[in-house]
Amino acid sequence: MSLTLVKLLAGTLVIYIPLLCTTEALAKVKKILHIASYHDAYSWTHKIDKGIRKGLKHGFKNTPHQYKVFYMDTKRKNAPEEIASAAEQAIDLIKSWNPDIVITSDDNATKYVASPLRDTGRKFVFTGVNNEPYKYNLPNSNVTGILERFHTNDGIQLLQMLKPGSKKIVMLSDDSITAKLSNGQLESALRRENIDLLGLHYTGSFEEWKKLVKNYQGKADAFYVTVYFTMKDKDGNSVSGHDVLQWTIENSKIPEIGFWPFVTDHGGLVAIGVDGIEQGYTAAKIVAKIMKGTSPSKIPPRITNKSTLYINAKRAKELNIQIPVELAESVNIVEK
Repeated sequence: MSLTLVKLLAGTLVIYIPLLCTTEALAKVKKILHIASYHDAYSWTHKIDKGIRKGLKHGFKNTPHQYKVFYMDTKRKNAPEEIASAAEQAIDLIKSWNPDIVITSDDNATKYVASPLRDTGRKFVFTGVNNEPYKYNLPNSNVTGILERFHTNDGIQLLQMLKPGSKKIVMLSDDSITAKLSNGQLESALRRENIDLLGLHYTGSFEEWKKLVKNYQGKADAFYVTVYFTMKDKDGNSVSGHDVLQWTIENSKIPEIGFWPFVTDHGGLVAIGVDGIEQGYTAAKIVAKIMKGTSPSKIPPRITNKSTLYINAKRAKELNIQIPVELAESVNIVEK
């Protein structure tokens, strides 16, 4: 007899992969838990999860297993006490479900879940981590994983192809942990390329964001926008990332360069994305390797190499930017 059951619990998607329902078979089922820093509708998280599922399907083809996801939702619930509560729930789930191995995606899950449990004998594989792992006292004998590193040079080259001579860059983002970690990488890379960095701004205020966008009109060649999902309006209400970028597009003549596909999905000009599916798939391959007996200490943290380029055709037209034919054949053209 086989069983396939999908169940949605508070914050946790539980997936039971088909398996033989016998006591002996159940005893051998491998349990993999994915602690995601963000929410299931966040496109980056969705792609990592898709990659993990694909990797597990390949790596555990002949091995019965269960895969469960817990979403910490710290992109939308990012107050310190909310992050602490989500981490506590995740750790309680680890203790109660007792998985064979845990995948943590992105920095919050890695920092607040994997790192505190690093010396308990529990095995972890992290993915999507922007910070240097030593900042979380990782890796160690129980923990290894995948680092997320931007392909900054691709962004510079793409901007030069679309808007030759562009040198004056402004970096804009919310004031989240993800933004500060990501922008640190970008700033170093830009300075190495002799780019004129006019400003690096973090803000959680939508009103401040609006002022910055307006103040740089006629001065900057491009905005580098990383993340913008923790913005609050003047009344303290959350403003969706979509609304933040839509306002920017409607009130700016400066091209937007992003590093996740949601930037072009929200109407921005260009995105040079680290491939989330590859990040998840590679993590799942490491999981399979560990489950077959390899110690995490024998698997050094690594980066993934694949980047995907996106151009929003509507925004290009608004900015009077021509997309070269040779470029159009090698990038994903977004029509919205």
